[in-house]
Amino acid sequence: MKFVLFRHGHSLANQESRIVSSLENGTRTTGGPEGTGFGLSSKGKQEVEESAQSLSEHIVASLLPGRRVQIRILASPFRRTRDTALIINHVLRKSVNKIHHERGPEAESSVQMEGNEPEEVQDLRERFFGEFEMKSPSDELYAQVWREDAYNAFHQKFGVESVADVTERMTGVVREQEAKEQKQRVNASRATSQDATTTPATATAETTQSETWVIIVSHGDSLQILQTAMRGWSGDRHRQIEHLNTAEWRIVEWCKELAGAHQSGHS
Repeated sequence: MKFVLFRHGHSLANQESRIVSSLENGTRTTGGPEGTGFGLSSKGKQEVEESAQSLSEHIVASLLPGRRVQIRILASPFRRTRDTALIINHVLRKSVNKIHHERGPEAESSVQMEGNEPEEVQDLRERFFGEFEMKSPSDELYAQVWREDAYNAFHQKFGVESVADVTERMTGVVREQEAKEQKQRVNASRATSQDATTTPATATAETTQSETWVIIVSHGDSLQILQTAMRGWSGDRHRQIEHLNTAEWRIVEWCKELAGAHQSGHS
């Protein structure tokens, strides 16, 4: 299983240098500079499409002979992340259709999209910034919170959501996806092994030749904090990781020590 973190594209909130971090404001379809809420700006839509195309090319290029890839897109329910996820979904589906046209749907190497649209996951929402909600300039206000983060990952100064709480919900999404994958593999292996014409070796090969790519579409701080946790670092260090720019994607994995612990937990 591979995890791809994808930050939303440049948004109307970015355009106004405004903090929009509550579910109520982040999901609304009215207000904002264009009266449509705080979805993607024109710049954001363009950069997401270009970035999604580069991700698509990467996935196709990494497709090994005999390997089947399933792509699952999870997104925060905010307008800017939903807009981003829908563009990613559209771009990837075009690539999948092209592969099927060129190779045929039954080709040994194939890519499949899971579901018709991205799945909304509330735990992928933006970090809540408390009393700074709907205020600007955002960069100065974020900096105040990050200075406190560097001293205490549990602080809730200014009424913000703590780094520790964001860590818990973001890593929970990853763990849930891993558990889902493990359950699917076990069920598939059992079903295949019950087929009298299938040998144990064939059953194992069929379950290991498939791979799931989970694309997590979320927000700057939420993804920053998730990366910190997956590296095994304490939350107060989250600003030490190179941040994701708008519409940037990055493949991540658990550090060696945590990866081993997760494998033991799922076995």
